[in-house]
Amino acid sequence: MEKYNYIQMVNEAKQRSFEYYVLSKPTISDAEFDALVARIEDAEREHPDWTLPDSPTQCVGSDLSGNGRRLVRHRTAMLSCQKAQTTEAVEKWIAGVKKKLGQAPLFMLSWKADGIGCSLVYLDGHLVSAATRGDGMNGSDLLAHVKAMPSVPHEIPAVGRIEVRGEIVCPKANLQIMVERYADCRSAASGICGKNYVHSDCRLLEFTPWDLIGSESYQDYMGQNLRCLGFDKNCYHETDDGSHVAAMLENMGAMRDKLPIPVDGVVIRINSNRIFESFGFTDHHPKGSIAYKFPPAKTQTTVRHIEISVGATGRRTPVAWFEPVIIGGRTIEKASLGSEDTMLKLGVYEGCRVEVGLSNDVTPKVYRVVKS
Repeated sequence: MEKYNYIQMVNEAKQRSFEYYVLSKPTISDAEFDALVARIEDAEREHPDWTLPDSPTQCVGSDLSGNGRRLVRHRTAMLSCQKAQTTEAVEKWIAGVKKKLGQAPLFMLSWKADGIGCSLVYLDGHLVSAATRGDGMNGSDLLAHVKAMPSVPHEIPAVGRIEVRGEIVCPKANLQIMVERYADCRSAASGICGKNYVHSDCRLLEFTPWDLIGSESYQDYMGQNLRCLGFDKNCYHETDDGSHVAAMLENMGAMRDKLPIPVDGVVIRINSNRIFESFGFTDHHPKGSIAYKFPPAKTQTTVRHIEISVGATGRRTPVAWFEPVIIGGRTIEKASLGSEDTMLKLGVYEGCRVEVGLSNDVTPKVYRVVKS
């Protein structure tokens, strides 16, 4: 690989991040983006002097919209999470943790909600600040928006400074109320939070916590502590010594479609904050946690008919209409086939059985024809 190839990959990653975080219109799947970042990481390992300051390995996320709201600096960086596409990769990471410690710590498993990262700060029990992840160090002020969300307590039974980090999500049921304005749950969350005023739709969003930063009183059993502080909504946390994590991931994957909120994976984290922090951090992610990404949700249905749409330039695009199915809380009944060549390659025809899903949990897609 030449250096210009590496620079091209970084530029592409920046564009894809802008489409995902700012426009809320991703053009590639999470798996494709993760593969792109993996190639960038490989190049930087081989050529450390190539590393650019705005490489995705050096940056975390983006501010939502640049809408003029004040920036809030995070006391500790809101980093991303290293990712695993397979349970084998998770088990390898767990084995590495056990080897380093010389024993098996408790691991906490929590849903990886698909929404907008947010940090809440409480001083002596009072909510005083709320901010997006932003670039990891500075986020956009969300205090007024968050206070309109019923699941966020304005006061908690705690003294001192407590920071609760989590995800602002749009429940699947509430998307149906806004389906004419937003295509999916994530774009609803980012669209509502991105407004420079508090829209009444804020009441349709929820905050689901995944981290707690506080005093020595909150070093362990984070899920239990969060519930005691009043964060009951969608606060799902399980612990294990690592022996059953693969089976737990499989079970949680089977539960995914039944959840009231959109999730795209599970975060496995060392339960003890003391041990977690002792593992340290890269500029991109903590070493004491890993995110397992679920494969795209898919189901089968029957094609009713194929419609050919013709654009202003004369481009012909076949659209498959099929028996309606519910995926990720959305009812979908059609998907673009891209081109007639793609339609022929897939072998899609009226009356055939197809496997469909949401690419990147957003765009309806026909994956294949199911052979009878």
